[in-house]
Amino acid sequence: MLAKEKNFFSLFLAFLAIILTIAMILHPEATFQGANYGLKTWATILVPSLLPFFIIADILVELGVVSLLGVLLEPLMRPVFKQPGAAGFVMAMGFTSGFPMGAVLTNTLYEKNLCTKEEASRLIAFTNNSSPLFLLVAVPVGMFQNPNLGILLAVSHYGANILLGIILGLLKSEKRVKYFQTETGKSILKKSIRELFVTNQNKTLSFGALMGKAVQKAIHNMLTIGGFVIFFAVLIEIFRITEILSLLAVIFTKLLSIIGLDPQLGEALSTGFFEMTLGTKKASEISAGLREQAIIVSVILGWSGLSIQAQVSSIVAKNYIPIYYFLLGRIFQGIMAGIITMILFVPFLNFMPVINMYSPFTSPLNGWNYFVFHVTSCGILISIMLILSLLKYKIIKN
Repeated sequence: MLAKEKNFFSLFLAFLAIILTIAMILHPEATFQGANYGLKTWATILVPSLLPFFIIADILVELGVVSLLGVLLEPLMRPVFKQPGAAGFVMAMGFTSGFPMGAVLTNTLYEKNLCTKEEASRLIAFTNNSSPLFLLVAVPVGMFQNPNLGILLAVSHYGANILLGIILGLLKSEKRVKYFQTETGKSILKKSIRELFVTNQNKTLSFGALMGKAVQKAIHNMLTIGGFVIFFAVLIEIFRITEILSLLAVIFTKLLSIIGLDPQLGEALSTGFFEMTLGTKKASEISAGLREQAIIVSVILGWSGLSIQAQVSSIVAKNYIPIYYFLLGRIFQGIMAGIITMILFVPFLNFMPVINMYSPFTSPLNGWNYFVFHVTSCGILISIMLILSLLKYKIIKN
């Protein structure tokens, strides 16, 4: 029975591929426009924002810095998320750098035996997020011309994802987890430094070779991401020309009518189903209430789009890391982020004048500021996690 189902699925995929090929031949202009848009997005946004962090993250892993952080973050990550301490680094980078940084670093952790396959499966579910700059600048400032909306979107997006990570930890079969180990007379700080030294002693590559390997790996990942971005940009353009998006929009329109939201936003959901950025932009262009727009945008950001889901799935596929937690997590995060936005919208609306007074995000950032914000936000988040972890360790030790 399973063999028949597999054969049927293979036949179905082949049929879809043939149909798509024919559609691309019949609509060469749409294919070119989609590919051109995808290439520009990849070259001007994704490469500058992700490539440097892919390189430096891999170097930090190889030099043992992540192992050091892993020991220090263990008292926080084990009891809260049922994850090894090194997962805290992935969480910080994933939250501050955006898709698909979490998947790339989870892959690296698994290859270095810093986490199990089961832990990696849960880790990718809640460490692949939109970046703070996308939530605080690109969407509210660039699309809605409302800087204050970004704080609400960030709270709902990251809040839903942290909740997802905690729930996945609670579902873990282990009844009791020993979340830190220290030898008698050894402080957690001494153990973390020793872990750094051990990692460096076991290192076989020179720093030059290590950097070259990190660059090659980063470029390979960026090319993979670029291929998916271009392909899905073409796919969406073909779907738009052939009215498939309109058909999907009808389904979402009826669904929104049932739950009491503006049915016009069904068009944004149909686009966001495939590509997150285009979906959020479409939501900002529809003449609906700001509250309903914010809810739909939160749902789209949580779902993240099939394009990003395909990127993450492709990145972890070589190590056969299961993706069912990740895929189910997209549904959970989309719904939960929408609910949080719906609940918090009115309180945030009341505080918007105050937020506007102190908000630095009133205009798009240039490339240098973008880079500085990435580094600063990641450093701040890791620092906060370290403080919480060390406080937790001290409380339990006493």
